[in-house]
Amino acid sequence: MVKIFFGCSMLGGYDRVSRDELAKIPDIIEGLGHELASRHQTRPGITEEENKRGKPEIHDRDYTWEMESDMGLFEISNPSLGAGGEISDMVHMGKPVLCLFKRGLEKMVSNYTQGKQGSQFVKTPFECHAYETLGELKEKIREFAEAHLKTKTV
Repeated sequence: MVKIFFGCSMLGGYDRVSRDELAKIPDIIEGLGHELASRHQTRPGITEEENKRGKPEIHDRDYTWEMESDMGLFEISNPSLGAGGEISDMVHMGKPVLCLFKRGLEKMVSNYTQGKQGSQFVKTPFECHAYETLGELKEKIREFAEAHLKTKTV
């Protein structure tokens, strides 16, 4: 079983992909037989709940989840400085990272983030892919995990 850190926009909003659609991704990950390190991002009321925590507490909690994970999976259709930081954290930890975004948003997703795929400086598996449907997203996750983590999924 692979442990996956899931990240997506919280404070950046849900303009391009709704919170309801993003909330289905953790179920897809678990349906593939993987364990989730994090799934709180899309829960109703999470912003208010997180605002009660100290900033270092949030950082250290999430960083611990990243360290305990085998890979990172980020839905990056909606802009997020936090997800960008978490992506960089995981790259620097040498963990495989898969970034997914809705097809048609290629020009709206950070070139810097997309440029990590194929960069001479990124030594860990890193891929960015567009998807149309949740079924296609599921297949991208399965393929990435099998290719880079030597695991078989359901």
